[in-house]
Amino acid sequence: MNEKNDPPEGMTSEEYQAYREEVARRELASLIKHWPWYLLLGIVLFVLGVVGIGIIPLVTLTTVALFGVFFLVGGTMLMVAGLFGRENRGLVFLIGFLYLIVGVAMLEEPVVTTKFLTLIIGGSFLLSGIVRVLFGIKGEGAVLLFAGALDLLLGGLILGHWPESSPWVIGLFVSIELMMAGLSFIGMSLSARGMKEEASV
Repeated sequence: MNEKNDPPEGMTSEEYQAYREEVARRELASLIKHWPWYLLLGIVLFVLGVVGIGIIPLVTLTTVALFGVFFLVGGTMLMVAGLFGRENRGLVFLIGFLYLIVGVAMLEEPVVTTKFLTLIIGGSFLLSGIVRVLFGIKGEGAVLLFAGALDLLLGGLILGHWPESSPWVIGLFVSIELMMAGLSFIGMSLSARGMKEEASV
């Protein structure tokens, strides 16, 4: 199996490196050229995150509903592919059908779905925390140990207050993610503006 940075078949290492450098150069040029749009996107995402903090239960239900729609669309497409495809038709159709059931359940019973997903999230944090703490104790580093302890704390808080925690867990995570993404785009766009100003001097 090729490593992530190995050149694809038909390309030498030098050609692949030149290709990657050209792609990076074009991406940077596009970022510098369109930095105001990235700044606007960052501001919009950050504002949506801040607003979401104030209406966390609504964000939670909206997120569940959106995922329900995604499952419905994905399930329908997979079922069609299963009917008219050429390989693994039965398996593809079955997976699409299961997706469809999950999507309907998420839209018909968003509150129950939210409780179930919150339980999974809390359990995932606990499991991740245990694994990280064990690796940290074995000498993988204090940072990993701290991250594991933080995961255990979050998992404990979520499960300790479940199902009362269900309305706010998903919405809180989504809102924070929107804010972080917004700040990332804002920082990236301001850096691109600085590079553009330096180039024009």
